[in-house]
Amino acid sequence: MKAVDLTLSIYEGMPCFPVSWYPKPVFEHVLTPDNDVTNSHRYASKTLLFCHGGTHLDSPMHFNYFDCKKTIDKVPVDVLVGQTVWVHLPDKKNLEPITRADLEEATKGLTLKDKRLLITTGYTDKNWGKEDYFQVSPYLTGESAEWMLGKEICMVAIDFQTDKPGDAAFPVHNTLLSKEVYILEYINNVDKLIKEGFGKEFLMVVGALKLENLEASTARVFGIQL
Repeated sequence: MKAVDLTLSIYEGMPCFPVSWYPKPVFEHVLTPDNDVTNSHRYASKTLLFCHGGTHLDSPMHFNYFDCKKTIDKVPVDVLVGQTVWVHLPDKKNLEPITRADLEEATKGLTLKDKRLLITTGYTDKNWGKEDYFQVSPYLTGESAEWMLGKEICMVAIDFQTDKPGDAAFPVHNTLLSKEVYILEYINNVDKLIKEGFGKEFLMVVGALKLENLEASTARVFGIQL
């Protein structure tokens, strides 16, 4: 068995979407060996995390669909864990769309129904931490989102931004989440999938937190080749 961690690390000072309301991670050691009154040399910590920080999973509640009943704590397990079809498009440039034609060509002959679709370009691996990371990402088109609905996938995972940077209509988010297709953003370590020789299909595990009545969660994500 081969396993690859596809998750960005969460850390203080990490890149955050450049809007005023986006909270930055905060870590604090509440208990340390110096203040542990039992002298048990323990650490115990607390953190402020943003549900959409780093690698994270969006539920339909994120865009107010299904009367906000499809929350992140109710994602079915068979959505979080299962067979995944991997499409790698390393030649995609900054601000270049991933089109329906791209996806049709890359998945020719493969069955996608009820599976997860992982689409990667290498963008996050190469650009995470750069000042313009959130401004020049490749992105999905509305037509590619409609194509995914036709293929009946249950989740799309990407290593770039879902919608075109600056498009406040969020057409791809709305198309997918309105039909309960979950969106896993900011996959990392695609180079390791390549190095380990992963094929076009493998198992993916998405460890989203069970945050009751919330719309999204940071997630630990693994690709597994059995």
